[in-house]
Amino acid sequence: MNITASKFFNAWVATVHEMRPVLVENWRNATKFTSLVKSSDDCVIKRVAVRVGLECFPSDYYSVDSVLYQKCDLVPEIPEVPTWLRALSVAFEHENDIRSGIYKEVSHLLILNADLRVLVTYPIGDGITDQELAHAHAIIHGARHEKEISDKENFLLILGSETDFAWQGFVYKHDDWKEIKPI
Repeated sequence: MNITASKFFNAWVATVHEMRPVLVENWRNATKFTSLVKSSDDCVIKRVAVRVGLECFPSDYYSVDSVLYQKCDLVPEIPEVPTWLRALSVAFEHENDIRSGIYKEVSHLLILNADLRVLVTYPIGDGITDQELAHAHAIIHGARHEKEISDKENFLLILGSETDFAWQGFVYKHDDWKEIKPI
């Protein structure tokens, strides 16, 4: 089963809207908000995994914030704990503060072999600048596997806005970002 950027984005939007009251309440508490997204018992990424039919390792798998995988990706004939995987469906990075440099998260995702790479972050004020989007695009554009990423549309950037609790999805394409809309 291959996960698409559109399927993930739709699951993300549906999930965050279900959890809107608690997310809005904790938006400015970075520690609590991050826990709600990727590590609490009922976090966003676990709910997204259920929606898209995948398993979830929600917190820090080999320095990746979260990973989603299929049961067949588990290494066979070993104890279930700790989790050992031989493939990733989704490599997920979450960055509360876009000012810390999304280049770090973009480059980290680029070195991972996953069916889909997802970065969720939150622009400050009026949103992400064209310059920030262009810089993230240029990082991917210079990667050796850029053509494959573009052709497979398997790099997804999700931007969340506190002001109106709006979510934007952008898929990397060779010439520019392609905005995707939730269904």
